Amino acid sequence: MKPARPLVRLVVMATRARWLLLVAAGCGSAAGAPAAPADATASCVDDGKPYDRAAMRDRIALLASRELDGRAPGSAGSRAAHAFVIDRFRCLGLVPGGDAGGFTQAFAIDGTPAANVIGYVAGSEPGDIVVVGAHLDHLGGGKLGANDNASGVAGVLAIAQAVRQHGQPRRTIAFVLFDGEEGGLLGSSYLVEHPPAALPIDHVVEMVNLDMIGSYDARRAVYAFGASGKLPARTMLARLARDHRTLNVGIGGHSERGDQYDFCEHGIPYVFFWTPDPRCYHEACDTASRIDLPHAAEIAQLAGDLVLALADSSEDLAASRRRLGCDAR
Repeated sequence: MKPARPLVRLVVMATRARWLLLVAAGCGSAAGAPAAPADATASCVDDGKPYDRAAMRDRIALLASRELDGRAPGSAGSRAAHAFVIDRFRCLGLVPGGDAGGFTQAFAIDGTPAANVIGYVAGSEPGDIVVVGAHLDHLGGGKLGANDNASGVAGVLAIAQAVRQHGQPRRTIAFVLFDGEEGGLLGSSYLVEHPPAALPIDHVVEMVNLDMIGSYDARRAVYAFGASGKLPARTMLARLARDHRTLNVGIGGHSERGDQYDFCEHGIPYVFFWTPDPRCYHEACDTASRIDLPHAAEIAQLAGDLVLALADSSEDLAASRRRLGCDAR
């Protein structure tokens, strides 16, 4: 019996109870930017294996719970989801990358308060930044968004833990959970147009996006859009995919329907991990019980392996970005 898994489940179950109490209380915060609990100080870097299926399952179930009701921007469920992610970022020891030394970057959607959540691990060599992200919001109104995109958020949290267990990378790795994706990529667009001081956009050499990684069984495939042509990520991903033989990985192609879009518009190469969901996309049936957990965990690990490969690569990724740009063939 492995002791790590029960510990992970106890931590996540306790966290779930805590955030559901926050939802019941209204989760209020000044200017709509969710604040992290003051007592979220204990380290969770070593509380289990990063890609533990039980931990991912419980985090998806929390984020896609009926109490959080789809995490629509500005809602109580959204504020609880933000607080949960901030708590996890803090206990993983990520450096805050948002406004005024905090984890959030506040913006508004037609007057409704919204916020991106940003944390990072500083690289040993200053300069280049690898961004890994997912969107935290969904539609609300009974549409819970387990696959879209609680699955991607759980994947990013797993990658953040894997990076912290790995040790300091060569390049800085920034973890961003975007708000307002469903309204038109609003959070990622805001970040690119108003980059925080800790995340200068000209220093970003790659963006790795995880969106809807929980429906592999629908088509028996995961797509890694953007890793095209001579881009370094394509070679890395092709090599790494050989170590994940349970996955059928479609490498390359292009997609404008994700938070990588505005990064690409600024010439930043991307890899967008996505699995099709023909039945429950934007429907009430997108619940945690339908997540293809074994493959979601494997996709998250593949994405995490790529993030670390990019962060530790001896290749000049900045020169590659300048030479090839985004969607180079």
